[in-house]
Amino acid sequence: MKFFRKIASIALVLTLMVATFAAAPSLTAEAKTAKTASTAAGVAIGSVLIQGGNVNITAQGTAGSDDGMYHLVASDVNQVAPAGTDVAQTAVAAAATFSVPLAKDTANSMLYKKFTVCVMSGGALKAVSNSMYITNPEACASLAPGRMDFGKKGVLPELLKSVADKNQPAALGAKQVNLNIPLSQINRLAGYDYSVMKYNKLGMQVNVIILVDGNASQEFFNPYAYDGLGAHNYYGMNANTAEGIAALQNAASYLAKHYAGTGHGQVDNFIIGNEVNAWWLWNYMNCGSNDAFMQEYAKAFRIMYNGIKSENANANVYTCIDHQWSRAEASYYISGKEFLTKLNSIIKSEGNVDWRVAVHPYNAPLYAPRAWETSKNVSHSQSTPYVTVANIDVLTDFLCSSEMLSSTGAVRSVKMSEVGYVSHDGEELQAASLVYAYLVAENNRYIDGLIVTREVDHPEELAQGLSYGMCNMDGSQKMGFSFYQNASSADIIAQASAIAGVDLTSLITAR
Repeated sequence: MKFFRKIASIALVLTLMVATFAAAPSLTAEAKTAKTASTAAGVAIGSVLIQGGNVNITAQGTAGSDDGMYHLVASDVNQVAPAGTDVAQTAVAAAATFSVPLAKDTANSMLYKKFTVCVMSGGALKAVSNSMYITNPEACASLAPGRMDFGKKGVLPELLKSVADKNQPAALGAKQVNLNIPLSQINRLAGYDYSVMKYNKLGMQVNVIILVDGNASQEFFNPYAYDGLGAHNYYGMNANTAEGIAALQNAASYLAKHYAGTGHGQVDNFIIGNEVNAWWLWNYMNCGSNDAFMQEYAKAFRIMYNGIKSENANANVYTCIDHQWSRAEASYYISGKEFLTKLNSIIKSEGNVDWRVAVHPYNAPLYAPRAWETSKNVSHSQSTPYVTVANIDVLTDFLCSSEMLSSTGAVRSVKMSEVGYVSHDGEELQAASLVYAYLVAENNRYIDGLIVTREVDHPEELAQGLSYGMCNMDGSQKMGFSFYQNASSADIIAQASAIAGVDLTSLITAR
């Protein structure tokens, strides 16, 4: 999403600005608590798994307890043990096992809890282990629709009825489309239902981006976002307050169940936020430090992951970064490399799961027309400032490192969920770039999708010189439409290579 929109209402801004004064002290207190909490004083939780109707927790190691017992504390994402509920006890031993009812969909649900072993010390509970969440929420899902993994080629569709009725994504041979669902629309999904079902019937997989827009209900806004309401495109999810936690839990489970082939269409992939590392514009939270920001996002991501997977076992859940990879950081964004490193570290420390990566590998600068070009800013080094389609192997290679693997030891897949090329330097260069992007995606086994921005030019982007559409605003098709439509054709590849002045297949870094 490369254009800016102001969408927060004045009334909501005023309401939340007032609420900030009440919320800010609790944020400070929580941060201090997190820094002083015990995290590994001799006991290590090794697994937290749903088995049948229970959650089974295993731990190793010993720690002294005044009452000779280990106490299992279940905490919310915004709590640090021993804060929480003492849900099970067992005698101190080198190997301990706890079992508690999952109680999904009840007031006592353990689905979103993190578990910590505590001991009694001086009349109070003290944490003596790491904390871990359930790592297999899919085990309690009642739905597992077959995924529509029919191909990587995708497009951001135009939803204006006069254009949408042309069914051009189908003519392109697209197998994936993106839809944005702002949380302000959580109770008004009829239009989305229509689109999801329509594209499913056309044989297309639907990817949904979940966003906190300026018109969302108050509980969805993270308190760290209150000082910026009305000045940013989207805001950080609220996993900081009890009301926000409940709202996110409900939204995640509701959307996943609603779109699990239950009569409203099927969504296979959920992307949590947009270009989250570029937080000033796209996921605003004024947390004061990158580490604090990452903790807030990781808490919200964990809720969304567990909620989605607990309803649709086959859904995939993605985080999202932009194309700034190891570029020197400014006060308004985190580099993609640091973002993924920190997110991975947090999630692994609290129970590794199968999260994936959505990336927007636009050219740098955005208006550069040639997708295949590399430079000092776009190289095949891990220190490259930017990741574009030309060096997307940098990202997939990074995810192949042992530290970044999923809980099953698999490489996390990458969806190039938004990328486009301008036609202002001529439709030929745009057309050749689209063919090159398709070839790159098809020749990298770790890439699971290429979503081209966009079907039709957008007026706000055009005002910025970003003519990304494969069709003009009057509906006429640019050369890029037919080239992308036939991107696998040897003849089209040859034509694209002639435009580029180089055999595009020779520039592919296969993986």
